[in-house]
Amino acid sequence: MTGTLRMKRLEAEIEILRSKLHRMVNGNPAHLKDSRVLSISQKLDLLINEIQREKMKLVK
Repeated sequence: MTGTLRMKRLEAEIEILRSKLHRMVNGNPAHLKDSRVLSISQKLDLLINEIQREKMKLVK
């Protein structure tokens, strides 16, 4: 998979998880303690780290 195609896939996955996270929390800080929210947040963190690594590869 090319770097650009991989980045587009990662960006799409990030947006899906970000939207899901926003829906789950729905402006209620108490929902931040929900284990499902934590799990999605951790997956989102991993994807963000992955896309940052991909961006660094393209810069070099």
